Amino acid sequence: MPRMDVGNAIGPAFNHMVKVLFRPFSAAKWLALGFASLLAVGGGGGGSGNFNIPGGGDHGGTGMPDFGHWIAHYWPFLVVAFLALLALGLLISWICSVFNFVYMDQVVRSSGAIREPFHRLRRFGTSLFLWRLGFGLIAALALAVLIAGPLLAAFLPGSGVPIAAKVIAVVWAIAVGLGFMFIMLVMEALANDFVSITMYARGVGILKAWGILLPILKQNTGQTILYFLLLIAFGLGAMMVSLMALMLVGFVLLIPFGSVALVAYLMATAAHVRMSAPVIAVIATYAMMAYLCLVYLVNCVTQPAIVFLQSFSLIVLGQADPSLVTIPMTSAPAPTEQ
Repeated sequence: MPRMDVGNAIGPAFNHMVKVLFRPFSAAKWLALGFASLLAVGGGGGGSGNFNIPGGGDHGGTGMPDFGHWIAHYWPFLVVAFLALLALGLLISWICSVFNFVYMDQVVRSSGAIREPFHRLRRFGTSLFLWRLGFGLIAALALAVLIAGPLLAAFLPGSGVPIAAKVIAVVWAIAVGLGFMFIMLVMEALANDFVSITMYARGVGILKAWGILLPILKQNTGQTILYFLLLIAFGLGAMMVSLMALMLVGFVLLIPFGSVALVAYLMATAAHVRMSAPVIAVIATYAMMAYLCLVYLVNCVTQPAIVFLQSFSLIVLGQADPSLVTIPMTSAPAPTEQ
């Protein structure tokens, strides 16, 4: 049976990155890849001054509004706002899950297409999104039972729990929290790097993909660990590249965005414009536009590193099973069991 050979996947991954980005070079493809990879990864503010909370008042001579009265009066709007933000967050999470497959398809096919793979692959993205949502809810409930329960029992007023038991409860909460954090990181890493590839290559939902993948990982435990260790090393290198790209792109963008901001400031000063809610909204919108442009362009500039990492994952898993091959090996084949 074929086996993973992580070291033997580095060369083919680099060759495929060169093929995708430079043979031939296409600025439009780079921009499309940057957009898709940004969404695949999933890339507040406030103000004070003369803003007053309606319905408040000083009930106690402290100068602070009565927030309890305000919340009781405006709770329907708060509930609607919370539900709207929750729905928006879920929508963004779903889009990011779909673009996880869109970007994978772009790298596999050396394509800059977005619309067609989005419609073709959104069922896989929906499956990944539902799994993430369900896994997150189960983990949150488990943490609430395993951590919140003991802490509440130990620290509730009048519980009479001795200091030693409180210390044990805190140590337990920290240990369980760190353990859950590690498990969630491993599960999310496997889902992003291997389960999604299995779904894409075999055309199956996420639960069936886990069933296909787990025996493969069991047979390649050492190589799987080596893969993630190399991924950490590659990630550190990619982080350094991203920081350099951030400084370069930030300096380039500072000229147009900074010039516009300076001219607007001088005009506002000459017109004696004071800070107000509309002015703050305009400033925040402009700052957000500058930030999004910066993040997007940095993502485009660092595509060689991002495409290499995606190709590396695809090739490593493809070594383990012929049905999971999405990028043909361009160097010596992976070793097989005798």
